[in-house]
Amino acid sequence: MVPTRIWLDGDLLRWRRGRAPRRREAAPHLLNQFIGLTDAKSILRFAHTWGVLALAPVAGGGKMLRPGREIQEEGSEPIAGWQYYARRAAAVLNIAAALKQNKLGDLADWEQIGAFLRLGQWGPEQKEAFDAALVRHTFGMGWRGIVRQGTHEENLENAREVIAGEISAWLDCWKSGRPSGISDLALWWNQERGQWELRIDFHGLLFAALAMQLALVVADADSLYSCSGCGRPYLRARERKRPKRGWGNYCEACVKQGVAQRRAVSVYRGRKAAAVRMHRSGVGIAEIAEQLETGEAHVRRWVLGAEEANGEETEN
Repeated sequence: MVPTRIWLDGDLLRWRRGRAPRRREAAPHLLNQFIGLTDAKSILRFAHTWGVLALAPVAGGGKMLRPGREIQEEGSEPIAGWQYYARRAAAVLNIAAALKQNKLGDLADWEQIGAFLRLGQWGPEQKEAFDAALVRHTFGMGWRGIVRQGTHEENLENAREVIAGEISAWLDCWKSGRPSGISDLALWWNQERGQWELRIDFHGLLFAALAMQLALVVADADSLYSCSGCGRPYLRARERKRPKRGWGNYCEACVKQGVAQRRAVSVYRGRKAAAVRMHRSGVGIAEIAEQLETGEAHVRRWVLGAEEANGEETEN
């Protein structure tokens, strides 16, 4: 559900549902766009397209905010809350991709989820991490104590359990206190096909759609990549070829902006210049091709072209 009116008011995103809110079907690239949100303007544009998180105070939770459980008539939510969930979702994707390769991932990503603790220890360092986590995680899902067990395999096992719990929190946190309509499935009449269909029901809530996409992406982490252009994690469509090892790969946004093409031209020119330099220093064609991981025919063409161009300059 996309409210009729959405606007910025200082560090808040305000909205009113209105009499005729729009309905949008969650698209595959919804999550990719969400984790790229950084500032108020990008969040406002996203909200105009996809709707709002409907962050609201938790009953008895003091200042803690949680994604809306019901469609409200109007709302006011901090930009900081949007930034928090966007960073947290991106961190989950980064960690999931690392765990797929039996790596623990970046500490900065783990800090978006919780704080590291050691069993049987509680000192100034642990208390500082605990207090910092309490300040950071005020938007509904809380934080997790990430226990350092010892061996790499034990840490991997614990990390996978933490991510599984994190995904469960995304799927469930918006349902807390909801009196009805908590099923994730609904029967839908397809007018074009003239038949009933069983569909995922997001109850008109953006956060529910984001949580489901996050769960699906983590479950299929083989398609997770880090964009060579903007550096953000993204889900690569199955119809697109998998990037070769060591080669650049780009999200849809960077491809549309021409980043991939510009980088490709720059890399090509760099490899060509390197081949010419190596040949002039006495390195053979076959060795150059092996070092640059390209075909010998390419190297010969680059070298010959450079020699011809150099000959023309000499004659002039």
